[in-house]
Amino acid sequence: MHLPPEGAPPLIYTWLVFVHIFVTMLAVGLNASYVIWILRGTKDSASLPFALRGVKFIDDYVANPCYLVGGLSGALMIGMGKSVAPFLWVAMGLYVVAMAIAYGVYTPLLSRQIRVLEAKGSGDVEYQRLARRSNQIGVLMGVLVVVILLLKIFEPPLW
Repeated sequence: MHLPPEGAPPLIYTWLVFVHIFVTMLAVGLNASYVIWILRGTKDSASLPFALRGVKFIDDYVANPCYLVGGLSGALMIGMGKSVAPFLWVAMGLYVVAMAIAYGVYTPLLSRQIRVLEAKGSGDVEYQRLARRSNQIGVLMGVLVVVILLLKIFEPPLW
């Protein structure tokens, strides 16, 4: 159990911990499902636009907002007096990088990928380039999220 910091209201702190863990699990699980959506879509070119639009919808309206709520709930816990160990500073830095990549790179890239797919089809060279780039960015973000989770679960003494 996550004990509240001294002076923090136990019920509110416990709810923040619950929200933090729940929305993070939801976001990570949904992000992992993108691989399934995209692989299924690439096996049937007629369903690829639907799959990519589905990923975009989930990313825009569920997963990324869940990550934002996770960041907010974490900040609120720190504001209530949770100590910030070195591993947590690193995790927070990686979180900021991941969110910047999500909103600044992946989301616009996915939008462009969908537009090119609908205009030129999945065989188009530009679409293929965008799909590869999107996959690479997705893998990078996945690695960042896994490292953040490892840091938060194992709480390694970094310095």
